[in-house]
Amino acid sequence: MIAGNLGSRMIVLLFAALVASAAAVEKPTSPQKTCVTDECHAAYGQKVHVHGPVALGDCKSCHKSVDPKEHTWQLLREGKELCSFCHLEQVAKKNIHEPLKKGNCTQCHDPHSSDNKFLLPKKTIAELCESCHQSTKGLKFLHGPMAVGDCTICHASHSADHKHLLNSEPTELCFSCHTTTRMELNKFEFIHEPAKNNCTGCHSGHGADNAMMLKARAPQLCFPCHADVQQAALDAKVKHGVVLEEGGCIKCHTPHASTVRYGLKLDPATLCLSCHDKPIGIRKDETMGAFTKEIAGKKFLHGPVAQKDCKGCHISHGSDHFRLLAKEYPSQFYAPFSVSTYELCFSCHPQSLVLNKNTTDLTDFRNGELNLHYIHVNQPERGRTCRSCHETHASNLPKHIRETAPYGMWNMPIQFTKTDTGGSCKPGCHLPTGYDRETPIVNEMKVENIKSE
Repeated sequence: MIAGNLGSRMIVLLFAALVASAAAVEKPTSPQKTCVTDECHAAYGQKVHVHGPVALGDCKSCHKSVDPKEHTWQLLREGKELCSFCHLEQVAKKNIHEPLKKGNCTQCHDPHSSDNKFLLPKKTIAELCESCHQSTKGLKFLHGPMAVGDCTICHASHSADHKHLLNSEPTELCFSCHTTTRMELNKFEFIHEPAKNNCTGCHSGHGADNAMMLKARAPQLCFPCHADVQQAALDAKVKHGVVLEEGGCIKCHTPHASTVRYGLKLDPATLCLSCHDKPIGIRKDETMGAFTKEIAGKKFLHGPVAQKDCKGCHISHGSDHFRLLAKEYPSQFYAPFSVSTYELCFSCHPQSLVLNKNTTDLTDFRNGELNLHYIHVNQPERGRTCRSCHETHASNLPKHIRETAPYGMWNMPIQFTKTDTGGSCKPGCHLPTGYDRETPIVNEMKVENIKSE
């Protein structure tokens, strides 16, 4: 019985000692000049980074005593004013970080001490930001600062005068790192409008599933602004393959700035030749030859070719006409004549070239005053198109005369010879025939396939 009483008394004494020990942390038994002592909050001063007032033992900067006997305290100020009383500059700007606005400073900072810089509760700023902002989770490509966890390169932690807490105006912020792009915009004549003041119109500021952090891949990225190009490409009877394929736009255009009109990467001819330097399949059963081979070493270039102006005859995004031509032009060897059929040629050449039967100055291709263009073209069924005798792009013969003419599977020889006042040809379509502007030649054999009047 005595032993039982002693055992019970020991348990009671041990419990009392534990209570006293626990109470000692909350209620020091001796007067304290500061709370950061071995008897109170010793751990606050032992971490790598200590809040200034804590390091100075100045707890009353943030706390005030309610009941010294009970060792009870309350905060000196409420909400964000508790911190902004000292850290006034952190709330001085137009836009305030939401936790700070609500006075939740301790959501991002330990008020006393931390082993992390800036008294953060996480090891890095990125880890802290990601606890609320998970906008880049699972993305394939990250913006450099995001990839290394340096959010504050772009964003202010507490307040900023710019939307989204950006450190400066958005485009200016981008240019602070992307100096090459700034140089292009300052130096080059033709500037893509979004590049001037809306980088985030095309790029995501944090990350994306597309390279260069593009919000979408071209052409889908481009079409919301260039809806007219999209519609033209979709509606075109003859489509330029590259326009609608993935990445097509940036094969021809630079996204920021260029020395060439329309933001082209190179002058139009050089740009076109970067693809048309090799045969290109345009249908299952048809291949278009290499354009470079067609003009290589030729003495006489068609005007637009000589001027490197492909758009003089072609539309780059899509057309309703053969070979992406800007206007109507016969695709076949023979074609009934009409002015509308030759609309493309008549953009530069006068219609009278083939409408007037007799002339003394419209063309050198005349026998006396008989306009031989008129004779060849004005046939109701088998009118010779321009391509019958002339190369479209380049030739080694004057007037762009062809060496051979396509006639089904046969490359029919023309065998043109020029003289000072005329010339002759020995084609497969008729016997050798000559012409002279000063002394008309009487050709004994009438041309079987060409009506003469």
